[in-house]
Amino acid sequence: MPLQLPNFKRLRFTANHLLWLGILVLSAVLQATDLVPAWRFDQRLISDHHWWLLFSGHFVHLNWTHWALNMAGLAIVAFFFSQYGRLWQWLLVLVVSALSVSFGMLLWNPEVVTYVGLSGVLHGLFIYGALREIKFYPTSGIVLLVLLIGKLAWEIVNGALPGSEDLTEGRVVTDAHLYGAIGGAVSYGLVSLLRFIGDARDKTDKR
Repeated sequence: MPLQLPNFKRLRFTANHLLWLGILVLSAVLQATDLVPAWRFDQRLISDHHWWLLFSGHFVHLNWTHWALNMAGLAIVAFFFSQYGRLWQWLLVLVVSALSVSFGMLLWNPEVVTYVGLSGVLHGLFIYGALREIKFYPTSGIVLLVLLIGKLAWEIVNGALPGSEDLTEGRVVTDAHLYGAIGGAVSYGLVSLLRFIGDARDKTDKR
């Protein structure tokens, strides 16, 4: 396989960046106005039909350090992967990844009573971005995908990466990263299926 690295001149501002900017601003406002308790994922409240917490909990954080780390990850997604999909596709990845994390914890992590943070969703965005990267730049896409899978495998065996809990001053729920990554892979499959259906319809209409 010939070495093919991303051409950074292809990176340009798109409507997708408004999505990332909106997440940054929303999460910053929530953090600054002490709305974390009202927005966080809470299994007890969700069982009492507060369904919006399945989604809202991903936009609040433990503290500003936790917020800054997640926004740094979001900035990487915005800078390197935005051009790989339309706005509706990234919204799909965001929603599917968020719900994958939330329902994963409801089903398999009942001990996690409350949860905050975008890290699980970020793993979904990164997986989707890496899979899309492979189509355009196979070398960097495959390397990124292998690194992501390796990180998830480490966390399954050894728990959180060294130093991560010290930085955030809280427990890192590594299972959320796995659930988010699965959501990203599922999103890639859904987008591919929708594209296939759309292409098939276009061919039929042209006949």
